[in-house]
Amino acid sequence: MKKLLVLILPFCLHAQDGPIGSWKDYLSYSSASFIAETKDNIYCVANGGLYYIKKTDESINRVSKITGLSDVNIKQIAYSYNLNATIITYENCNIDILKNNEVINISDVKRKEHAGIKSINNITINGSTAYLSSTLGLILVDIENYEIIDLYNVTDQNTSAVINGCAFSEDSLIVATDQGLYYAVINGSNLSDFNSWQQYPSAYQSYENIIIKNNTLYVDTSKNVVSISFNNETLIETYSDSIIINNSEHITHSKLEKIKYAWIDNEDNIWAADSINGLLKFVEKEYQGTYTPNCSRENRLFSLDFTNNKLYVCHGGHINFGTFWNKNGASVMDQYENWRNYDYYELKNARDIVSSASYANKTYFASYYNGVVELEDDDVVERYSWWNTNNALDTISYWQYDNRMAISDLKFDKNGNMWGLLSSVERPLFVKTNDNEWFNFSISSNQTFLFDELLIDDYNQKWGIMGRGNGMFVYNDNNTISNIEDDQYILLDMNTNNGSLPSMYIYCIANDHDGEIWFGTDKGIGVFYDPSAVFSGYNFGAEQILITEGDYGQYLLSEETILCITIDGANRKWVGTENSGAFLLSENGQDEILHFTENNSPLFSDKIIDITINHENGEVFFGTEKGIISYRSNSTKGADSQKETKVFPNPVQKNYRGPIAISGLISNAEIKITDIAGNLVFETKAKGGTAIWDGKNKSGERAATGVYLVFSTDTNGEERAVSKILFFH
Repeated sequence: MKKLLVLILPFCLHAQDGPIGSWKDYLSYSSASFIAETKDNIYCVANGGLYYIKKTDESINRVSKITGLSDVNIKQIAYSYNLNATIITYENCNIDILKNNEVINISDVKRKEHAGIKSINNITINGSTAYLSSTLGLILVDIENYEIIDLYNVTDQNTSAVINGCAFSEDSLIVATDQGLYYAVINGSNLSDFNSWQQYPSAYQSYENIIIKNNTLYVDTSKNVVSISFNNETLIETYSDSIIINNSEHITHSKLEKIKYAWIDNEDNIWAADSINGLLKFVEKEYQGTYTPNCSRENRLFSLDFTNNKLYVCHGGHINFGTFWNKNGASVMDQYENWRNYDYYELKNARDIVSSASYANKTYFASYYNGVVELEDDDVVERYSWWNTNNALDTISYWQYDNRMAISDLKFDKNGNMWGLLSSVERPLFVKTNDNEWFNFSISSNQTFLFDELLIDDYNQKWGIMGRGNGMFVYNDNNTISNIEDDQYILLDMNTNNGSLPSMYIYCIANDHDGEIWFGTDKGIGVFYDPSAVFSGYNFGAEQILITEGDYGQYLLSEETILCITIDGANRKWVGTENSGAFLLSENGQDEILHFTENNSPLFSDKIIDITINHENGEVFFGTEKGIISYRSNSTKGADSQKETKVFPNPVQKNYRGPIAISGLISNAEIKITDIAGNLVFETKAKGGTAIWDGKNKSGERAATGVYLVFSTDTNGEERAVSKILFFH
């Protein structure tokens, strides 16, 4: 048992920038699956996340690992009115109890080895005990003492039954299983002994829904009932598209499309958890509204990109990776944390959206099935295919994929030309120029390839990742797009005179502030330190970064599969791995600054699919296999000139002990902080466009109450005051 002394606080849905080191979640809550009522709130489980509606003002508040929960992917919750405690179960069988503003974790079931599928299917509270129906048996949890006290198996181990629910009569405990209904007399019986249990004679073999009220047993034998609940002497039967009250009143509505659970609260309002339309409220049987946090369409993603003050999330996939044949389109979050979700139909029937690229007021989505979708001022205006691109978007010739255009990535060059990659065609590299002309290019005379990411370097060369196991290519059009006569290309592999790749399995590529090309493989990280020399005729090869400790050395993250690399304002490298979470590395990769995992941070998963950064405030977005979460880092993009400087927090209250961020600085500026009399208190160097003060003076003591001046020295040695800080001891 792990006791977390964490106050469960609600999330502000439109929160401002948090302090350095703070976390924020961006989970999807669009698909509701379960409801629970407490004294003050209506809780909803949606997409494995949790939020609640305050009864007093109907405000929506989110709860997650960031606010104190111990895990992600919630399956079900239940509330004890007598104990004022909430029990939460997760998909991995982890258990949390919320009581007295604390989260108490019980991980025994999660850690228990089990040969088959391990799941907790239902929670029933009786007195101070929670009965967890599971594939392991009926698990008893003492809510008051936060411990597992027993395990009931209703059959012998050779015919072990999966328990889906349980209910109490006056003298018996009845369980619903995949092998029928079983019961046992409570008093005088050893319920841990399967011989104490007897099976009800029944024509039905499997039961999932069971409830007892007023000594009447209700079970689902039709298989059409999704859930059964009882409150305020009211029986609620839930079907896929309707709700029946007390076997007589039918509730239907166009919003009720795929109901997972329904509940009547203590004020006789009806709540429905719908997997398509979210949490719905009915008052006096009439639809009242949808109570779902503003959020992205789903937690699954393929790529992230933060540009033009917006976060772009692509939910698709392609042959090598992601959720292939995906129709969930893309989601876009603006600077106020408002989401707009573009589905398959709005994107002109484009599925498998894998990449986005923005320039000026236009955004383009790459579809791994249907070409390129163009948006202007956030509205869809065009879909580009072979017929309106002068055949620059070539189609795959396999018979089952006729007219399919599998585009894997899009990127803009510094001149506003949009480049992209097509898979399985003879001319896979294409461009839409800034004057709307289309061209395509070949990278091989006799082969076609699958493709992944595209990168345009400081020399306007195009680098492309070629399928899994095929290395990468570099293409140089010599800035003459319409003239192919002077074009050059090369296919890079593991040969020492032709790329020296550490592996042919490449997953990501990034261009840092020094012009170096960093890429991730299944054997760690490789770097091209001089990309200008790729066509020089000399041996051109990548290098791995050697990390030495004493007499031993090994290449950087050589045992990790690197799925993504992103460069921050200080030229540091944020690295996402398949199994080990996220790393922050120094500019040269020699030093590990941070390492986040799901065990040592709020990170939802150790599989990091993509990373992107808001360079204005240093917010780092991690796209995990279980949703998006962000971390406020201490680095931003340096300003071109010293204009507006921001200090957060300011004023600094006496109870605040976190970092004080000074942002909006010229890149890598020298910073001095003095008191009002001009005495030097602190000095440091900005990381990109942000400097950090810990609130202490040069002696390591907390600074005295007063006003402090911040001076910035640029690369030319010019110094000037850029801000003031009001500080309370």
